Amino acid sequence: AEDRILETYINNLSEGAPNAIYGHLQDAGFLYVARMLGGTKLDPTLISALVERWRPETHTFHLPWGECTITLEDVSLQLGLPVDGEVVTGPVLSADWSATCEQLLGKVPNKFKGSRIEMKWLEDNFKTIEASASDVEKEQFARAFILKLIGGLLMPDKSRNLVHLRWLLLLTNLKEAGQLSWGSAVLATLYREMCRATQPEKAKIGGCMLLLQSWAWYRLPFLRPRVDLPYEFPLVIWWNNPARHSGIPTELEDIRLALDQQTEEEFVWMPYANPRIQECIPVEFLANRNIWQVKVPLIVFATVEMHESNRVMRQFGCMQRIPSSPQKLDDLHNIDLRGRLEEDWSSFHQKYIEIWQRRYDYLPTREPFLTLELATSPDYMDWFRHNGKPYLLSALERSRQRHRRRQRRGPINPRSGEHVAGRSTSTPASHGEPIVLQPPGAYFVQPPPTIPYYVSMLPATSMYPVPLTTLTFYPESAYATPYNYPLMVPQTPPTTFFYLGGSSLQPPTHIKGDVRCATRTQTQSSTKEGDEVGDQHGRAREDEDEDDEESPTQTVRQNPRRARHLPNCDTHSGHQ
Repeated sequence: AEDRILETYINNLSEGAPNAIYGHLQDAGFLYVARMLGGTKLDPTLISALVERWRPETHTFHLPWGECTITLEDVSLQLGLPVDGEVVTGPVLSADWSATCEQLLGKVPNKFKGSRIEMKWLEDNFKTIEASASDVEKEQFARAFILKLIGGLLMPDKSRNLVHLRWLLLLTNLKEAGQLSWGSAVLATLYREMCRATQPEKAKIGGCMLLLQSWAWYRLPFLRPRVDLPYEFPLVIWWNNPARHSGIPTELEDIRLALDQQTEEEFVWMPYANPRIQECIPVEFLANRNIWQVKVPLIVFATVEMHESNRVMRQFGCMQRIPSSPQKLDDLHNIDLRGRLEEDWSSFHQKYIEIWQRRYDYLPTREPFLTLELATSPDYMDWFRHNGKPYLLSALERSRQRHRRRQRRGPINPRSGEHVAGRSTSTPASHGEPIVLQPPGAYFVQPPPTIPYYVSMLPATSMYPVPLTTLTFYPESAYATPYNYPLMVPQTPPTTFFYLGGSSLQPPTHIKGDVRCATRTQTQSSTKEGDEVGDQHGRAREDEDEDDEESPTQTVRQNPRRARHLPNCDTHSGHQ
């Protein structure tokens, strides 16, 4: 593959939103995303490597273990933008941009470049606002701040220093602007920019690169920097000022190799199921999780891109089957604002807007899987290897050795002198945290704080009956069990009559406490019996199997095995 590094762009905010405009930002739906201050830098090499894996016909990345993509769930939780609202569209032109700016911003730029203004003008003229300012002035300042967010972070174009004033027309009434699906607009713009960037002659890429990079870091742990801070919302700001170290591949060929040598266990399908992440997510963003999974077109003015959620069902905790053929929108890929500034896009894309308005009619089939081996249908991987592009490099190139990052060790156990297996408390790992799988269903209601992330709460109707008992997976590393597979613990959803209180995220006491303590008691007892036999016979046979130590027929050897007494249960408690 050609070593092409795309030029990326980000205009981090140097100043946060003043307290005086918080209410207006909340009305418009930009309160949380306004926390995205400066500090995060883009990695053009990583972004270029991801674009190489992007398939424009399906809007998914092709990796060795199947398809994955950025979904409405990622936009909602990473950026804190509303996704369940009306389509972002409307007029593109104004009869008089000077009059429009005077009315909506309170100031007029020195010059216009067509229908765009310079970002620097916004930064120079809207730095601070007094708390005693009038409500009209606060609204004008809030509109300017949102324009800086859109033009610098959320939907920047390749001009690098301009923002289109069509966004300002949508901010005339901030409360009405809050009813729009800004998240779907950001995702549609990102899809369009990534599709165009797959063309070999392209040298730049626009769109929300911060979202793309953060999505990759949350799901590809072997490519992300280290962050020793608690999670914050929106989740993208967690990467402010990350720590770089030598374990991360930085060259394009190294990232290609890392992605080609990736195993399914190294990809985090459901990073937001981490309880530490759930704790920082406002409840309103978890109230209606169905919107994340709709298979509908995403529309923003001239742009229409399909949200192919049915191809990445594992990201929602459901079984992935062979998906249907993607809906082809090739003709729409060539349509943009150039030369069509007077077009009425709400009429031009009417049929796609109607689909979006009926978006809950286009939910894919959702089948929770009971074991990790059933995450895909038996024929899916054969189909994907035949029809997809799981590898970018040849088999010979993939055979090269890849340097892997060592697992971070915990503190030394004072009794045994051995390192306690552990990981960084700041790393959002998929292993070691309860992973709750979601049964099929429709609309979600407001969940209590104790409800796991992927447990749906469905109305008991004839169309959507009460769901079956959910299975919570507690991986091996959570409780140091001697098995090679996760422990499956039935959890009854709190909406059923069998729920007796408590959180389904709480570990089963009979696993964490009684069984493990009893196991150690039996082991210690067995060890003592083995010592007695050794004392009687003089020498004992050494074997890896503990059951053989209690066998009456034991061979004699010169150096008897020294008795090893396991510490008490409280010294090896399960690591969360």
